[in-house]
Amino acid sequence: MGSNFLKNVQQDLKLYLFFNVLIMMYRWAFVAVFASQLNTAAGADFLAAFWYGLRISLKTTGALVLVPFLFGTLPQLFKKNWPTGRLRYVWGGLMTFVLTFGFMARIPYYKIYNQSFNLMLMNGLKDDQKAILDTAVKEYQLLPRLAGVLVLCLVLVYLLRRLLKTPVWTPPARLVKPLVIAFVVIFPGFAVFSRFGGAFNSDDGVHWESAARTKSNLLNEAILDDVQALYRVKSTYQRSHELAVKPISLAELKENIKILGGNPEAKTLDESFTRKAAGKALPVHPRTVVLVLGENYALWPLLDKYQTLGLADQGRRLGREGAYTYHFLPNGNGTMTSLNGFMTGLPEVNLYPNYHSERPGDVYGLGMGAVMKALGYKTVFWYGGLSSWQELKNFALRDGYDEFHCADEMPEQGQSSWGVPDEALFAAVERYMAEDKGQTFHFILTTSNHPPFAYDVDAKGFPRAKAAANLPDSIPKDKETLNQLGHIWYADDVMGKFILKEAQAQPDAFFVVTGDHAERFSFATEVDLRELSGIPCIFYGAGVTKALLPESMTGSHLQLMPTLAELLLPAGGEYKSLLPPLQKSDWAFNHRLVIENGQMKEEKSLHNEAYLRIIKAARQVSVWRVIKGNRLEE
Repeated sequence: MGSNFLKNVQQDLKLYLFFNVLIMMYRWAFVAVFASQLNTAAGADFLAAFWYGLRISLKTTGALVLVPFLFGTLPQLFKKNWPTGRLRYVWGGLMTFVLTFGFMARIPYYKIYNQSFNLMLMNGLKDDQKAILDTAVKEYQLLPRLAGVLVLCLVLVYLLRRLLKTPVWTPPARLVKPLVIAFVVIFPGFAVFSRFGGAFNSDDGVHWESAARTKSNLLNEAILDDVQALYRVKSTYQRSHELAVKPISLAELKENIKILGGNPEAKTLDESFTRKAAGKALPVHPRTVVLVLGENYALWPLLDKYQTLGLADQGRRLGREGAYTYHFLPNGNGTMTSLNGFMTGLPEVNLYPNYHSERPGDVYGLGMGAVMKALGYKTVFWYGGLSSWQELKNFALRDGYDEFHCADEMPEQGQSSWGVPDEALFAAVERYMAEDKGQTFHFILTTSNHPPFAYDVDAKGFPRAKAAANLPDSIPKDKETLNQLGHIWYADDVMGKFILKEAQAQPDAFFVVTGDHAERFSFATEVDLRELSGIPCIFYGAGVTKALLPESMTGSHLQLMPTLAELLLPAGGEYKSLLPPLQKSDWAFNHRLVIENGQMKEEKSLHNEAYLRIIKAARQVSVWRVIKGNRLEE
C-alpha cells in the first residue's frame, strides 16, 4: 500500500509540474502579444514579473493538484481498485482546457480593459447576453479562438497523457516506510509554501493584492495567472459587497450627512441635501437642456497630442466655442455604473440600484431626472439601444423621467448588436425637438462607439488616411485599431453636428457633453492615468463663456446636476444634491480614482484625511439610500 501511495504522489507531482509549466508558457505568450507596451527600462522588471508570477502560481497549481490528491491518491489507500489514474487524467485534461480558455479570453479582455479580468465580469452577468455573445463573435473572434482552444487542448492533453504514462520510480521495500514518513512531515510545509505564494507566511508571500510590484501595468497583470485574476474578481466583488451591506446605524448616517454638508434633522435623506443656488444663472434661461452621455467618449482624443488624428474635431470645437474641463471623472467604469450615478445622484457602491424596485413610488430625489422635473422641465430619456437592457426603461420611468425612447421605436438603419447608429438616435431627437414647444430636458445615451465596431465609418467620411498617417507610437497601427478610431470619430462627428444644428434652431438651448467611461482603448504603449481613464465635460449654448467652466475646474458626473441647477435657478432657488456643484469644487472622486491638485491618481494614493472622510460618508449614504430607502429612521 505504501509503495502504491508513493507512486501516486509522483504522478501528482508530475501534474503539479505540468500545470506550472503550462501557466508559465501562457504568461510568456501573454507578454509577447503585448510586448510593444514595454519600454526600454523594463528589463529588470521583466525578470521580476516572471519570478513573482512563478511564485503566485504555486497557489493555483497547488489548488488544482489538491483535487486528485484528495479524491484519488488518498482514497486508493483504502480501496485498491479506486480509479485514481483515470480521475487524475480526466481532471488534468479538464483543467488544461480551463487554463487554455482563460488564456485565450485574457487577450481580448486585456485589450478592452487593460486588466486580466476585473469587476466588469460581474457587471457582464447582468448585461445583454445576446449582445455580448454577438460582440464576442464579430469583434473578438470567439469561434476561431474556441477552435484554437480545442486544437491546443488536444495537443496538451496528449502530452499530459504521455507524461503520466512515463514510468515512475519504485522504491525498495526498505525505503517505503521512511519515505512515507518523510512525505507526511514535508507535505504540510510544502502546502503552506504553495498556499502563500512561495513563502511560509502571508507577509513574505505573493498574493493578488501585492502582485503589482513593477512599474509596468502589462507585467503586473502578467504576474497574475488567469485563476488568480478570477480570484481577484471574486475577492474584490465580495469585499465591496460586504462593505456595501455592512449595517449602518442612524447615528452614523446622520454624522455622514453632516460631513457632506447636509442637514441631518431633515425629514428624509433626499431633503437633507437641499441646497440653495448662489444666483449666478445663465443670462438666457434655456427652454431646452440637452445632456449627451457618449458611449466611451473618452478624453484622450481631445488632447492636443492626438489632435492631428482628427478624431474629435467636433468636441474640440464645442469646447473652444463653449467651455470645458478635462479634469473630470465618470461615476463608474462601465455604462450602467456611470448611468446609475445620473439616475440616483449617488456614488457607485456595487449595489445595482437599477434592479431595486422593492419600494414603488420611492423616486431617487437626488437623481437628474427628479431634480430637472422639480426645476420645471419635462424630462425625456433617449437611448440608442433596447429598452430591456439593464431594466433601463423601467428604471428611467420610475425615477424621474416622463418619457423614454429607444431603438425599439426607431428604424434599424444598420443597427449593431447594441442598438441603432448614433446618427439615427440624434435624428429621432431632432424630430422631437422640432415639434416640442415646451420646456424640456433631454438625456441622451449613445451606443455607436462600442464593439463590435461594424459600421461603415468610411462611407460617413472618416479620414482614415489622415488618421493612419499621423498615428503616434502609443497607438497600434493594425486595421482593427483604425476601425475603432473610425467609430470614435463617427460618434464625435454626429454628436457635434447634432448640437451645432440644434443650437442654431434653438438659440436658447443649453448643451452638456460628457462620456460614460474611458479605459476601452488599447494603447500600444502605456499612457498616463489621465489619458487612460479621463473623460471630458463640455458646456455649449447661449450664455456659455469660458468663465463658466474654467479648464482647471475639477469634478465628476455627480456634480453635473447641481451645476445645472446653479445655472438655471435664481438666487435662493432650492435643489437637491449629494455633492456640491463644479463651481465649488477643486477635487473629485469616483469608484477608484481621485483628482487632487490637478493630478489623477488611484484612491489608495490619496492621503488627505478630510477628502477620505467625505468619500466614505458619500458611499455610506449611498448604501443606506439604495438598501433602506429615503426615510431617516432605523
